[in-house]
Parts: sequence; structure tokens; C-alpha cells
Amino acid sequence: MRESSQLIEKVSRSLGLSPDELVERDLREYLKARLRAARAEIHKIEARYGVKKPDDLEQRIREGRVEDHPTWVELIEYENLLDQVKKIQR
Repeated sequence: MRESSQLIEKVSRSLGLSPDELVERDLREYLKARLRAARAEIHKIEARYGVKKPDDLEQRIREGRVEDHPTWVELIEYENLLDQVKKIQR
């Protein structure tokens, strides 16, 4: 932790920012990047299966319109990605 604090101090001085401002800006950018990545993965799954929500994908699996495996795994990933987006947006 001490090394992290020293690094934050060094970088914040070189950028002319307070350590708190640097951490806040960096955290915001990190969360934006995570949000973009999650949304991109969600879009890939929706496009791959032609769905707009997890319930639609589950229904396609149950009806046999798509392969059980690996689609069940992707359904779980889809739901987790949507949860991740919700958490980040809070």
C-alpha cells in the first residue's frame, strides 16, 4: 500500500493534481472502460443469438433453437455482465 501511495504522490505532483483528484479521475476512467467493455460483450451475445434480454436467450435454449452448451454458459455470462453494468452505473 505504501508503494501505491508513493506512486500516486509522484504522479499527482507531475500532473499538477492533488492525489485525491488523481485517484478520483483514474477511478472514473477505469469504471467507464469497464462499462464499455461489458456493454460490448453484451452486444456480442445479443447479436449472436438475436436476443434483447436474458429471458429471450433462455427461452431459445429451452425450445431447442440453440445448442444447450455453450449457450447456458453464455447466458450466465450475459446475466453477470448486465449485473456488472447496473453496479457500475450506481
